[in-house]
Formats: sequence, structure tokens, C-alpha cells
Amino acid sequence: MTSANTTPTVTESAPAVRADIVEAATRVFSEHGYDGASMAQIAAEVGMRKPSLYHHVRKKEDLLFAIHGQLIDELTLETRQAIDAAADPAAQLAASLRVAMTFVSRNRDAVTVFLQENRAVRGERWDEVVGKRDAYERMVQEILSNGAATGAFVNIPPKIASKAILAMANWGYTWFNPDGPMSADEVADIFARIALTGLSKP
Repeated sequence: MTSANTTPTVTESAPAVRADIVEAATRVFSEHGYDGASMAQIAAEVGMRKPSLYHHVRKKEDLLFAIHGQLIDELTLETRQAIDAAADPAAQLAASLRVAMTFVSRNRDAVTVFLQENRAVRGERWDEVVGKRDAYERMVQEILSNGAATGAFVNIPPKIASKAILAMANWGYTWFNPDGPMSADEVADIFARIALTGLSKP
């Protein structure tokens, strides 16, 4: 918080938020939407009174920012590890899709919030989220560029191709059923086959 005589800075970061509070906010935002959710609902979800919640978080936006940051950081780390362990661009692309699809399956509520409520974070906070998201997409773009450079893939704009490839997994939050007949890895392998068939040179 700032005093009346202090000019707040746009780069002010939100304080660290307890994990159980972030999880509760994720469920509430996913069910009701960010605008429709209230701090009272989040407090009830985590099992505390609303005044007590304000001892842990300043405002609702802090919770949304925490959800976004935590999700993209975890996804980026898992994707980087999978890419580094793969032998060639085709294997790297398949690995990144498996990570994305299993991540969506495991974090359905958080992915719902991330994709549907991303414009609710404004200013420097939104710039930070966009920067992390772009860094994640650049990992996939690099795979496509390297594949084209080695002659394994056709030479098409990697920024456009990466969006198409990632969208196959990202939108799984709207339809994928973890208890359905196919696992997240099986679905991701089908996506990879579609992508690689389209990318591979004759």
C-alpha cells in the first residue's frame, strides 16, 4: 500500500500469496469468471472469513496475477526440460505437445483462468505475463526454425505455425476428459502426428 503523499509505481509487484489461497481463487475464477467472482467467495472456498483474507492478499487482481505467473512459469520449465531431453526437432515438437496436453489435463481450472481472463491484468503486470507467454511460444518457434534449417521441416513462418500447434493442446481445457478413453499423452501424440505430417518435407 502507498500513503497519500507517495506516488505508486506501475511496476509494484504483488506479494507472495499462500498456495491454498491461490488454489481457491483458481477454482472460483474458473467457475464464476474473474469479474463475477468476489473476495467473499474466495474466502469461503479457502475456509476463512473475508477480513482474514485481506491479511494475505491486498486485492482480487493480486490473485489473478499469481495464477497467471505460476501457471506460465511451471509450463515453461516443464517444456524446456522436455525439449532439452529430446534428440531432434521432431521429437522436441512431440515432447512439447505432450507437456502442453498433460499440463492442460492436470490444471484445467488454471488454464481456463489463464486463457479466458488474461485481459483482466492491466499495465506492467500484463506486460510481464505477455513477456513470459511470448518466451514460452519462442521455445516452440525455435524448434520449428531449427527443423526448417536442418531440412526436416518445411520452411513456413514459425510464429504462425507455433500458434496453430499450441492451440491444439491449449484448447483441450474445453473438451478433454482425463477419464475418457484416451490419455493426454495419446491425444498429444495424435496432434504431433498431424503437425509433423504437415511440416515434414516430401
